[in-house]
Amino acid sequence: MKAILDKVIYVALLVILVITPIPYGSVETWSTALWEVLVFATMLLWGFQVIQKGRLNIALNPLVWPILALLLIAVIQILPLQSGERRTLTFDQFATTHAAVKLFALICFFLLFSNFVVSDERRNFTVKLIIVLCTVIALIGIGQSYIGKALWQRGAFGPFVNRNHFAGFLEMGAGLAGGLIVSRSVKKEVLAIYISCALAMCAGIVLSASRGGVMALGAEVFFLAIVALPSLISRKSESRPGRFGLVVRSVGALVLGTAAIFGSMFLVGSEGLVKNIAQTQDEVQGELPASERFSRRDIWNATSRMIGDHPVFGVGLGAFQFAYTRYDQSSGTQRVEQSHNDYLQIVADAGFAGGAVALVFVIMLFALGFRAAQTRDRRRRAIIFGALTGCFAIAIHSFVEFNLQITSNAQLFLALVALATPDRNVEDV
Repeated sequence: MKAILDKVIYVALLVILVITPIPYGSVETWSTALWEVLVFATMLLWGFQVIQKGRLNIALNPLVWPILALLLIAVIQILPLQSGERRTLTFDQFATTHAAVKLFALICFFLLFSNFVVSDERRNFTVKLIIVLCTVIALIGIGQSYIGKALWQRGAFGPFVNRNHFAGFLEMGAGLAGGLIVSRSVKKEVLAIYISCALAMCAGIVLSASRGGVMALGAEVFFLAIVALPSLISRKSESRPGRFGLVVRSVGALVLGTAAIFGSMFLVGSEGLVKNIAQTQDEVQGELPASERFSRRDIWNATSRMIGDHPVFGVGLGAFQFAYTRYDQSSGTQRVEQSHNDYLQIVADAGFAGGAVALVFVIMLFALGFRAAQTRDRRRRAIIFGALTGCFAIAIHSFVEFNLQITSNAQLFLALVALATPDRNVEDV
């Protein structure tokens, strides 16, 4: 019975991972609530397993602590104040409560993933599933751009309402595929499949016309070339001919990745991307008409003023849109719900306290990831670097978008975080 529950929980995690992007990335209230119910139900199954075992054997990934610290900040924000203009630190108690519940669900998913996707067999299968999922979504998005919105009437690209979130989801899968491609962890006959999947994801990102997505895709190639590749080829256990062969193969893969980015622009069409890039200068210089002005520069300026007025604990997690109207100096024709910069967003929502927590999380992620990569297991090393590459891509994309505010993207990001930091501290309680 214990073994059956273990498999059921693992399968449930994979099902949640696959179905979450389908209802527009699970961004609406009903889909977010359904996702939370599924995660909490899976946690209950884990509770039943603990009762059967008679003890709690839990792997506490160190990265759970910064996320818990952010949850604590959210709790502080909704506590009633004894004095002041507002009853709570947050501008909207309900919105922050909702954000806190969602954050708690993400923590639960992260703990589940860290404890039930541990063995090499499960890690390998999960990586394949993520790559297949991203490839299928990429192909659906590409097909949708030609045949119209047959499956998701409201989706701008595939199951996502926003093309940037579509690109953000794919770039994480592309990072995983890239890590496997530049290593010698896959057989030659399988390598072509991974390359095809990576090309499909590259084409999907380019065709989405997401400037941030293409920038993040380029960052992935840079990360693999500058950071991951030297680590992959510097293993003392490798013979000189073996290292030379890996260099040739890896450099070829990186050249192919770079060519895929630019080649996709011409093969699948890049008019939308070129138009968006051309619009960047107008946004930066503020030359758009007032009626059309919806530039990130204006949003970031307003967000900076918001941070200046609420520097310590912010305006409340999830309450950005309610506080933003006080600082909006645009025409007011557009509704702004996010800052289009995850780093500014966390400081605006949770103050510099939250910003410090986010900084600690990022530093710990790459420090623990690179430490875990010091392993002789080639396949495990490839998965770690692939996951880190996907995390690096979303970290770059987060400078101009709010991918981590999207349920499906945040969930996939945490899955990559768990894959990148497999070293665990097991405690018997």
